[in-house]
Amino acid sequence: MCDIVKDKKDVYISAHILGNAIDFNVQGYTTEYVYEEIRNNIDKFEYPIRIESNSTTWAHCDCYQPINSNAVLIEFNG
Repeated sequence: MCDIVKDKKDVYISAHILGNAIDFNVQGYTTEYVYEEIRNNIDKFEYPIRIESNSTTWAHCDCYQPINSNAVLIEFNG
């Protein structure tokens, strides 16, 4: 079991568990560069994108959107 969730006492439901998120790296580019490319090209995405903007080890993208939000890009601190 993943170290992130193995000690949790409550039900843990994340975008990853539901198949709505991905963590990735792009060889030769920093995570900040990847996020900047997403920001600069957000109009090319078919759905709203949420990124974990404080992650420096990997890029995290998911498609969770707060209720009543029309934002096409949401940045959060994980």
